[in-house]
Amino acid sequence: MPNTQNKSFTKYTPKQKRVLDLEKKYFNILFKVFSQKSFSHSLNQIMIEINSSWQRIHNIWGKANVVDLAVERLINYKVHNDPLIRPHIQSVYPSPISSDTAFITKDAVINIDSKTTDVYGNPNDWYRQRVGCNQHSFDNKLNFKPPQKPNNMKITALLKKYHNQKPVLSYFLSTLYYSDEKNQTDSWYDDSQYIIKPYHLKAKKKNNTKIDTRFTQNIRLSCMPHYEISSLFKNDLIDGVKVYKPSGVPNPKHTDEMRVVCSDIKNRYDSRGKIWEGVKTWVI
Repeated sequence: MPNTQNKSFTKYTPKQKRVLDLEKKYFNILFKVFSQKSFSHSLNQIMIEINSSWQRIHNIWGKANVVDLAVERLINYKVHNDPLIRPHIQSVYPSPISSDTAFITKDAVINIDSKTTDVYGNPNDWYRQRVGCNQHSFDNKLNFKPPQKPNNMKITALLKKYHNQKPVLSYFLSTLYYSDEKNQTDSWYDDSQYIIKPYHLKAKKKNNTKIDTRFTQNIRLSCMPHYEISSLFKNDLIDGVKVYKPSGVPNPKHTDEMRVVCSDIKNRYDSRGKIWEGVKTWVI
């Protein structure tokens, strides 16, 4: 089983204490930015735009998820224009190996990746955070054996640990939507609007109308622990592998996208052992 953070703060090294406090600092700033009503309003405008020409937009893209790019653009715009975070930004992060949004502050490099999850198509991705190999530096010692493949695979972490002595930190803003092909509408998922839940339909449980509390909120900010504090989680956070690369071959070269259970990274501790939340959810 993956491990939650060791809270024995008296044993933290100076580098670990620095990373712990910086992760908390920028999580709190980002939460203030993304939990504003103005951000929710902009997200709702995306859905209005999609539904104004639903069939045309879906036909052009030829894929189920047509909200991903628009949300990425919105996050980028918000980060570089919001007065809560704009004063902290010194420059963009120049590395091509990074998240959708990446910038440098006086004391850290901040990576923010957007994850859009369809409650019908991929419900398991909501409570298990998707993490790309270019979006984290966590040192996960546990190897995974790909199904029907001969060799174990080491978890790939391509994000740099430090840039000019500043830790490179990883954050994820995840949104939960529902693409209703029958009625040709996309929406931010509101569980109260459905008697028969889309995630039950996917699981072929059409008669089960019990509310699943994992889907009662539709936006989430999470922080993936940095390389420096991997040992505080016993180097064991990755819950599974979503994508190997190359896919569909007997011997893939590395892991491409992994999953981390959100509850495993929620209870976090700063350098003084004070608890804070590394995962927060709310409603758009």
